[in-house]
Amino acid sequence: MEAGGVTMENQMARQAALQVVYQGKDISSELGKYLISLSYSDNPSGEYDDLQLTLADRDRLWQHSWAPAEGDKISATIKTINWTGPNEFVKLPCGSFEVDSCGVTGPPDQVQIGALSIPAGSTSRRQRNTRAWEKATLRTIAADISKNAGLKLLFEVPYNPTYDRIEQTNQTDMAFLMETCAREGVALKVSGGSVVLFDEAEYERKAPVCTITRGKDAVLSYSFSWSVADAIYRACVLTYTDNKGKTLSVTYTPPGAPKTGPVLKVNESAASPAEALRTAQKRLREQNKQYGLATLLLAGDPRMAASLTIMIAGWGRYDGKYIIERATHTVDGGGGYKTNIEIRKVLGW
Repeated sequence: MEAGGVTMENQMARQAALQVVYQGKDISSELGKYLISLSYSDNPSGEYDDLQLTLADRDRLWQHSWAPAEGDKISATIKTINWTGPNEFVKLPCGSFEVDSCGVTGPPDQVQIGALSIPAGSTSRRQRNTRAWEKATLRTIAADISKNAGLKLLFEVPYNPTYDRIEQTNQTDMAFLMETCAREGVALKVSGGSVVLFDEAEYERKAPVCTITRGKDAVLSYSFSWSVADAIYRACVLTYTDNKGKTLSVTYTPPGAPKTGPVLKVNESAASPAEALRTAQKRLREQNKQYGLATLLLAGDPRMAASLTIMIAGWGRYDGKYIIERATHTVDGGGGYKTNIEIRKVLGW
């Protein structure tokens, strides 16, 4: 029997099960005796994916002979059985993680184990460095940092910014790379043993994986909101100084923008009008992404993953296409399974 798994008596029941491999050993069956909950978070750009286990430790094994150590490798797969229909079996591979925290609370004794998608011993998120790259591209910098962290690089960006000189000053490698990517409007994730760089706008244009309809789908709770403080800017004016010392400006107005409304004004460096216009678009996206946020708690849904798009229907003015920023899948010791998603409306440009 797997953790939260099925027996002959309940094999046709709606169930969620876990397969957990710890330091190369499948501990699913043994874990089921202690499991209170396992949560896997597929996190947004700039955050590491994480795995959290809460275990009952009445025998204090997880504090002594079974106590986890920093850097222990753990992987998990969530399996659903008959979840949306008979004889249906679906797997959600959560990926590979390394233990980076552990604690105990009580009474009764409970152990919390935390693991991240980046190697626990990697200096890329701890060691502060000062160095410079010359005549380098974003891809080159990302490749250097990924290699030093013991990770692969997946570069899925349609453009590759070039730098005459760029400096990393008293920063960890990952903090520097995240900062550089954010400045370029590039999203970054560490997942599945890889550093992934991608363009969120490209992902927003992809077809939705499903439609969540009020009154039809198993939505346990929801929260939609908007605020005047987060009002969408209709355009961005970027002022920059070119290579000849001349001050210039460009205006980026997205398709379908209203004719009236606030304009975002920024001052940044740019080597050309094309680069300035691209930067203006990225800054406008950063600001306008904060408008149209929502959270949904669903009966477990293994389809939900960060950067996928979904349609929302039945909530009036909040209906439309959204992109998932964070998906947290939680399975409890009794086989219960819930998925919490944090979403935002796509900008469409």
